[in-house]
Amino acid sequence: MTTRFFLARHGQTLWNKTQRFQGQLDSELTEQGKIQATNIAIALENENIARIISSPLGRAVKTAAICQNHLDVPVDNHPDLAERNLGKWQGKNVESFSQDGSYHELLHQFTQLKPEGGESAIECGFRVYQALENFAKKFSNQTLLVIFHGEALRCFLAKLGVNSDSNAYELFDNGCLFTLSYQQQRFQLENQQASK
Repeated sequence: MTTRFFLARHGQTLWNKTQRFQGQLDSELTEQGKIQATNIAIALENENIARIISSPLGRAVKTAAICQNHLDVPVDNHPDLAERNLGKWQGKNVESFSQDGSYHELLHQFTQLKPEGGESAIECGFRVYQALENFAKKFSNQTLLVIFHGEALRCFLAKLGVNSDSNAYELFDNGCLFTLSYQQQRFQLENQQASK
């Protein structure tokens, strides 16, 4: 029994354009973001997607709604797919924190360090891992589209052992897609594609 996932980062938002940390705050999709959401759906038209599962944050919900419009499948929102809570950094410009002594560890590494009022990369990665594993078991032998966030994706991949010394902005374009399978109690990353 194999469950397949397409993991997608939501479409571009106004704050993505201006390099502001969103975390669990939110901003609207740009026109480019709406095109990226449409492109996710177009790329998956022949993949027999059974269901879309989305983060409950507005930018992911709107991306999922655009995909649903094209794919005509049910959508569920799940709180454990929300973006990493970046605490006091949320809503602030990336540049204002890039000189902070903890910046590199917080956003480039997979550690227990937390921004004030936020969650660690390890906590976020574990949360997303548990959610996806539960979906894999609940929707066994189906193909799912999961719409969530760049930093949560970075943390999840690090939990799988896919580490990088870059941050989510550098690693994942808005609308990018990863293919993942779950079989015999294990996740296997297949590939990545961009959706410009």
